[in-house]
Amino acid sequence: MSERTLHGLDFGLDHTGRMRGIDEVEQGLACKCECPECGSPLVARKGAVRVHHFAHQGESCTTGAETALHRMAKQIVADERRLVEPGRDTPTVFRDAALPDEMYWPGRRPDVVLLTESMTLHVEVTVTHRCSPEKLEEIVRTGIPTIELDLSTAYRRKRLGWTIEQLTDRLVHDPAIRRWLHLPEPAAEKEWRTTTPETQTQTKPAVPVTSTRTSRIYAPFEGTLLVFDPWYGLVPRDPVARAQLIRELDARRSTEK
Repeated sequence: MSERTLHGLDFGLDHTGRMRGIDEVEQGLACKCECPECGSPLVARKGAVRVHHFAHQGESCTTGAETALHRMAKQIVADERRLVEPGRDTPTVFRDAALPDEMYWPGRRPDVVLLTESMTLHVEVTVTHRCSPEKLEEIVRTGIPTIELDLSTAYRRKRLGWTIEQLTDRLVHDPAIRRWLHLPEPAAEKEWRTTTPETQTQTKPAVPVTSTRTSRIYAPFEGTLLVFDPWYGLVPRDPVARAQLIRELDARRSTEK
């Protein structure tokens, strides 16, 4: 694999702190951009044959491409202020957006915060590393609806060649990359009612205290109050027990790979 494929960047950081696409800047060092990971100057390589990309002027860092994609994705979500929620077909339009990395924020920072008149939504962007069990536990404890936008598969396959337009379309619309990390129970109830087909009963059955569906529930958690997680299935309502179960499930998946 070539050095360009390993360490080339699709996006660079300009002097104002904005991420830029390769088509937005001048060629060579005239782009006046730097690597968002290591701060080294970048060269905009825009030849006639190879994929246009940013390259370090000197020694390349190994995580610049990941950081650049992650930071550009956050910027796009905040700029667009619209997002298709999991299970829906049309984007929700938000009034305001904030990037907690750019301000004081108590506790663990979400990647992006989107707001309407009556709703706050947190967004987590995954490029290579998913949220840790500790962060998931805090997300549940905070109680704010949180969506994950997972670019990890696309990042591994594509590596170089993202344009702002391609990335924007995927972040806003692609149903394959989004899932709820946390949807509080009143919101989940509303979501269930709006997505259940008319042919089904419109009264949601209560989650049993003891469940016999052991394919998704492990013995230490039977008999506890359960809630539905869109990624892991039925999980304990208690955030500490939930985090413990998620760690066990992730460990089992790692062993099975």
